[in-house]
Formats: sequence, structure tokens, C-alpha cells
Amino acid sequence: MIETTNSISMNKFTSTVLALLFVGIISLGLVVIFPFNHAAYAHTFSGGESAAFLALVKILQADSHLVQASIASSNVTSAQEHIKAVAEHLDANTTKELTERNKLVANDLTKAINDLQNTVNSKPAPTEEAIKGKVDRIDALLQEAIGVRIEKSQLNNSTVKGQAVGDIVNETLERYREAYGIEEGKGSAGHNTIVNMADYQSAQAIAAKAQEMFNEAKQLIPANSTSTTISAIAKLGNDLSTLKSDIDSKAPYDKVVTLINDTIQPSLKAAFNLP
Repeated sequence: MIETTNSISMNKFTSTVLALLFVGIISLGLVVIFPFNHAAYAHTFSGGESAAFLALVKILQADSHLVQASIASSNVTSAQEHIKAVAEHLDANTTKELTERNKLVANDLTKAINDLQNTVNSKPAPTEEAIKGKVDRIDALLQEAIGVRIEKSQLNNSTVKGQAVGDIVNETLERYREAYGIEEGKGSAGHNTIVNMADYQSAQAIAAKAQEMFNEAKQLIPANSTSTTISAIAKLGNDLSTLKSDIDSKAPYDKVVTLINDTIQPSLKAAFNLP
């Protein structure tokens, strides 16, 4: 009887030890796995990547608001062109980067843009009120996206926002080229009139966003900056105003190219110490 009791006790002891070992192995596995999962979401975005994202937000805002304006003026075709541009600019790579920081925000933003596109393409034509609610939703999600995607140190960095100004200016020129129907890499000869009004509207709106981003960046310049920096900031502000004015007046494409390459880009470098 004593041997049987000892045997039972030993069996219980062995079972307990095995159970603890099993739990330990599982726990060790989780500890080993966790760093890999953590590393997958530990991507630190460079200043240039953050600048590109800030620029993208302004561009998406410009086109999404043009969707609303187009519906308000009963121009459904124009609205469809602008929402198409929004959907194309929020590409898979951008969504992936945002997902690394907040999957919910990335999914909600994608759904909101798809929802707006489906509404604009529906029949009968949607009302302005219906579109406004969806555009407001996208605006709110874009602001939330900035909060989760951009490090605070970069969001408060004048150089990062200065780079974003440059990215927005480049997109302005891209849309202006397409407004004139000029193929990428080809000359502008024979392209003297606007042939794509939706792209022209986008060029106007995005040029205004360049000024908006410039004003945000300018506020981050230290008050005790050198007179050279202060002069460069003032000049850049004037240059961006000229860009907006030239586009509003439908200046020749080559004139706008020259303004950007020979005047705005050097001013940007001087004002925000860009490489």
C-alpha cells in the first residue's frame, strides 16, 4: 500500500513537472516570437519619407475638396476625375506604411475614400450634403493619420515641412503639365491651351496647398534666425504667390517650369536648409 501511494505521488510530481516544462516552452516561444513582431512595426521613417506623407495629405485634401466643389456645381464628370486621383494617390505602399503604425486608421481611410468614390459614381448623382459628409470624414481621418504616422519631432521640424513644400510644388507642376496635355518627358511645343480642366483645377488647388504648408513650416523657424534665412523665407513666400498667380492666369507651361526650377527650388534650399 505504501509503494502504491509513493507511485501515485511520483506520477503526480512527474505530471506537474512536465506541465511546468510545457508552459515554460510555450512562454519561451512567445518571448522569442515577440521581438520579431515588434521589429516588424519598428520602422523609423526618415525625414524625407515623413515630408512625402505630409505632402500627400495636402494633395488628397485638395482633390477631395474638389470632388465636393464639382458636385456643388453639378459637374459629376469632374468629381469623378478628382476622386479617381485621390484613390490613385493613396497607393498600396502608402497604405502599408500607415498600417505599420495604425492598421485601423489605414483601413478606415481606405474605406472612406472607396465610399466617396462609389457615391460619386452612383446614379442618380449624389447631393452636395451627402458628399460633404464623406469629405469631412476623409479630412478627419487624414488628420488622424498624421498623428499616428509622423513623429512629433518631425512634425515640428521646419526642414521636414520645407521638404514637403517642395514635394507639393512638384505635384503642382505634374498636374499643370497634364492640364496642357503634355506627355511626360516630351516638349511643350504645340501645347498652348488647357485641355484637361480637372487637372488644371487640381494644379490650382495644390498650388494653394503649397502655400498652406509653407505657412506651417515658416512658423517653425526660430525667431533668432539669421537675416539670410529670414530674407530667404520672405522671398520664398513671394515666389509661391507668383506660382499660384501664374497658374490662375494659365501662364505657359514652360514659364512655370522655369519659375520652379530657377527660383522656387533655390529659395526652398536657402529657406529651410535643404540638401
